[in-house]
Formats: sequence, structure tokens, C-alpha cells
Amino acid sequence: MSDTSTSDALQSCPLNWPQQRWNLILFALCTGTQYLAAPVLYVGITQASLCDRLGADARTSNLPGTLYFAMTAMPALIAWLSPRVSSLKRNLSLCYGASALMLTALAITLSSSASDQTKLAMVIMQGAVSGAVLPTAVAFLWEVIARGSDESRRGIALGLAFGAGPLLAVLGSFVQTALMGGDLFGLHFTGLEYPRNFIILFGAGAPIMALAAILSQLFVIAPVEKEVEREPVSSVVGVLVGLPLMFASVVLMHFSSHPNPTSAGVASSGTMAAVGYVAACGAAVALIYHFRAILQQRVLLIATLVTVLAYAGNVIPSNMNLYAKELLGDLPEKSAGVQNMLRFSFKMLTGVVLGWLLIRTSPRFGVVTTSFIFLLSQIWAMLVTGPLYLLASGIHGAGELVGVYAPNYIVSASRRDQLRRNMAFVTMLMVPAAPAGYLYGAIVDGVKQSGWTAFGMNSTVLGFRLSFLVCALFILSGIILAICLLPAKPRPEPEAVPST
Repeated sequence: MSDTSTSDALQSCPLNWPQQRWNLILFALCTGTQYLAAPVLYVGITQASLCDRLGADARTSNLPGTLYFAMTAMPALIAWLSPRVSSLKRNLSLCYGASALMLTALAITLSSSASDQTKLAMVIMQGAVSGAVLPTAVAFLWEVIARGSDESRRGIALGLAFGAGPLLAVLGSFVQTALMGGDLFGLHFTGLEYPRNFIILFGAGAPIMALAAILSQLFVIAPVEKEVEREPVSSVVGVLVGLPLMFASVVLMHFSSHPNPTSAGVASSGTMAAVGYVAACGAAVALIYHFRAILQQRVLLIATLVTVLAYAGNVIPSNMNLYAKELLGDLPEKSAGVQNMLRFSFKMLTGVVLGWLLIRTSPRFGVVTTSFIFLLSQIWAMLVTGPLYLLASGIHGAGELVGVYAPNYIVSASRRDQLRRNMAFVTMLMVPAAPAGYLYGAIVDGVKQSGWTAFGMNSTVLGFRLSFLVCALFILSGIILAICLLPAKPRPEPEAVPST
């Protein structure tokens, strides 16, 4: 059999069409529940608004989003702990259930008499827990669709899930606007008083995630001839070392940016910052070592670099929300619902079109197109002022579909027997992008504290626009790399045939 024939065979699905169709519908429904709860699950805008309410600065307001991405290496650990295909549905259900419990705990804390610092810690924890379980759920969903449908029908699933799905996010964002207050296309909402508005918003996400936990039990997964057994601990040393180092680096760098005013406190903060950077480098080395088998494949290595550079755009929404306060002169929470509604409306329309185009073009087309849209959102944010600035969130939402089409590219380049590992790796690619979120917040605070001004902009506006520029440069680098070095239609490397 030729290499091409082998690749095609690996991509075929053993299920019949009704079973595949059922899986595609369930995939869309599970994705839809995540979109319906998007105002609280898409960690960034809403959490930044709440942190601002609790008296946090820009660095701290970016921390939930930063930890969300830092914890997305967790799928790699879970893939090792539970590698069997027969556990796929159970694990997916547990991920959604954990998210429901965290949202419930946060809503209860916000309604209690706990201090603002305790509430702030719970908001940050919700970002971290969401980063651990939701990307893991997405990785499992990708494995489900890879095992439960033919590659030729994948475009249909993506168009359905990421075209119709964001419509539910628009509905969720409309509810958010009604709760928070603000203006929406000529309609004025008074909203509920704080903190009741945030309590209801986060509390409502819990039953939605519970529904996803139930739906995930209904997938049809073809049994495999031989289950993959758990590898020895020595095979995951990189993950076991890299995960705590990455988490520690974020914590150390955060506390180093809030030193005591004494000389001893400043010196201590410098030491913590240095240790934090060392921990981040150690985490990167450990995780690269763990996934060295993937990175030794040229196409997957280049796709990895492209994805990381594009994902740097995923952690800018917190700054985009906080910047609205400077332009519109109102609390960030007042524009959070409008930004989320625009974000998912644009994503819905773009998702339908790209799902249709994917069937007729190539996997690379989806990666480059969504990255370019991402880039446009940052250009818009830098140049446009007034109410029209909010459209940047809509353009950004459409660009976020790079989180769909970059994994799809890697799925297309992966052998079926390596799907669990490779999709865990894909979700981990948000980890190296995580420090970018903290960098964006640090740029804003640093420019403001230094009192820099330019071109008639005060220090705060200049800081935000510089953060958008840095984000745009990351994304542009990924686009250039994809166009120059990625093949349009990747194919898995054939399995080695043992000699006889």
C-alpha cells in the first residue's frame, strides 16, 4: 500500500453514517453549551471587569486569563493518567462537571460576606480551573470527532458547531448586558446592582455545564482492537515538572510586580522576578522535552510555532475590555456584554463561511485566514476611537476561530494512533502564549507608572495601544511563517511497517 493510501485508511471512520451524524450533532450541542456559558467560560473580559470592581490593577485583572492559558497543559497530564479510549466519554463528563462545581463555588463566594481579596482569589481560581478542564474537554471532543466521523465530513461539523454555536454565545452575551447594564444598539439596560449581577451570571453557567456533562455520555465511540496502556512515570517527567514550574512562574512574577515599598521589599521582588523567569524557562524546556517526538516532525513543529504565535492574540481581550473604560468613560462591566455579543456574532457568521470554505480549500487556508482576522482586530483597536472601537471585539471574536482551525491542521497531520497525545499537545500550546497576557497588562501599568506620552495620547491610552501593537506583531509573525513554510494539505506520516 502506498503512503497516500495508508494515510487515507488511517483517516477513515469505522462507524456508519447515522452514527457519524449523531456524533456530529452531539459535538455541536456540547460546543453549544460552552458557547451559551461563554461570558464566564471565555476567561478574560468578564473576569477583568469583576477584578476591576474588586479594586485590582491591570496586571491582576489579566491574571485569570493568564492562569487560564497556563493551566492548559493539563490535558497532557490527563492523557497520560487515562489513555484508554473506553474512558473517553467518562473523562469528558468529569471535565464539564468540574467546571459546573467551580462556577457554583464562585457564585456562592460572591454572595457571601468574604473579603474582596478572597473574592478576587476565587475569580483567579475560576480562571485556573477553567484552563485545566475546558481545554481538556475540547481535546476530548476533538478526539471524538476524529474517531467518530470521516475527515471529509469534518467541515460540516465545524460549520455547525462554530457557526450555529456562537449564536448561543450571542444570547448569553445579551443576558450579560441585561444583568450588567449599558447600551446595546439603541437599547438601554439599567442592569442589576453589584454584586448580584455577577452572582447570577456565574451561577447560571453551572447548570449549563451540568447539561454538557450529561450530553457527553451519549457519543458513539468505536471500540479499538487494542487499548493503549498507561506509560511509565518516566515517560511524563517533562509534564510533571513543567506544569508546576509554569504555575509557579506566573505566581512569582505576579507577586514580584507588587513589592513592599521598603528597600528590602524591592530587593525581594527582584529576586522573585528572576526566579519566576527561570521557572518559566524550565517549564518550557520540560514540556518541549516531553513532546519531543511531535516536534521532531517538521510539519508539526512549524504548525506548533504558528499556533503559539497566533494564540498570543487569545490573551488580549482583558486589555481590550479595560481600554473601553478610557474611550467610553464607563465601568468596564458596562461594555463587557456588548463586547461579548459582538465577539460571538462575528464568530458565528465567520464560522459558517469558514466551515463551508474548508471543504473546498485546505487546512492551511483556515489557519492563515483566522490569523489574519486576528491581526485586523488589533489594528482596529489601535486606530479607532469612540463607540466604533467596540467592533474590535467582533473582529477579534472571528479571529478566535484560529483555535479551531489550527487544531484541525494538526489533526490532519496526525496519525489516528497518536490523536490523544497530539490533541493534548495542541491544547498545551496555549501555555507558552499565557505569559503574553501578563506582558500586555505589564505594558499598560509600566507606561502609566512611567508617565510616558506620545502623539497626544496620555500614558494610559499609550500603554493600551502599545500592548495591541505587540500582540499584532506576534500574530503577523505566525502568518508569515504559515504562508512560507506550511504545506496547504498536510498528511500524517505513515506508520513504520515492522520488518518480517
